[in-house]
Amino acid sequence: MIQKLYSYLNRYNVHLDSKHEDLVFKFSLMLLVLDGGTGWNSQILLRITCILMIVFGHFSSNKLLWAIISVVLLFFNSLQWYSLDNHKILFMYWVFLLTLHLWLNKDVRYIKSNATLLIGLVMIFAVLQKVINEFFVPGFLHGRFLFDGRFLLITHFLTDIPIEELHMKKGLVPTLSWLPIDQSYIEFESSSFLNNFTYGFQLFGLFVELAVGLLFIFSKRKSVIKDISLIAFCIGTYFIFPVIGFSSILLLLGIAQAPLKIRPHYILTFIAIQFIKVPWKEIIYYFENV
Repeated sequence: MIQKLYSYLNRYNVHLDSKHEDLVFKFSLMLLVLDGGTGWNSQILLRITCILMIVFGHFSSNKLLWAIISVVLLFFNSLQWYSLDNHKILFMYWVFLLTLHLWLNKDVRYIKSNATLLIGLVMIFAVLQKVINEFFVPGFLHGRFLFDGRFLLITHFLTDIPIEELHMKKGLVPTLSWLPIDQSYIEFESSSFLNNFTYGFQLFGLFVELAVGLLFIFSKRKSVIKDISLIAFCIGTYFIFPVIGFSSILLLLGIAQAPLKIRPHYILTFIAIQFIKVPWKEIIYYFENV
């Protein structure tokens, strides 16, 4: 039975013409193992399938298995589309592109051009979404730095507000929705420096994100300026905003479209980004107060 299944699947193996294509497919399978599924059922199915495809390397470009992965992602993601993390939607698009690449027998230029286009469009639409939601208005990041648990230690370092007070007020925020009085509020202590710092960072991040998007849409195909801008954006953004899922997908797309000389820099950046999981702020706080 197993031998028959093995022989049947072998019919759908696609020979990849370059090591670059092989790297892209195996890197994508690795991310599917780490953060591909939504819900325990799809996670188990994807992890088993993708691990076996990596272990048995000639199956990493099996077009039937990639079609199955696409269907699984579409089905389970559609069940919770409106609450789905945006990086999983982006990754689903990417999996569909790789599946089409195999079934339509495209060359590596198909992967490169679509990866470049995806990065550019994602960045530009992210900027548009922020502008529509009044990201230009002061206060968005200021508020985040006062009650978002990811930034409280940074706020403490910038303002010297006791960390215990920040955590206490953060814990009070959810209670506002339960209070019957519309005028209920929590007063946060802050500083003009924090307000100016967060607003400057807010505008600078918006400008850089737009610049990255425009470079990927309009710069020459062999230009490395766009790659340098994306790597700088990922390092500068995600060590402050620790969103490892989205940063990993962006770097995968970067690897997929990058020329050979810049590809190792994307891989090194991907390795470095994994260290955002280290609680650096807590470590610094500990040594300051030991």
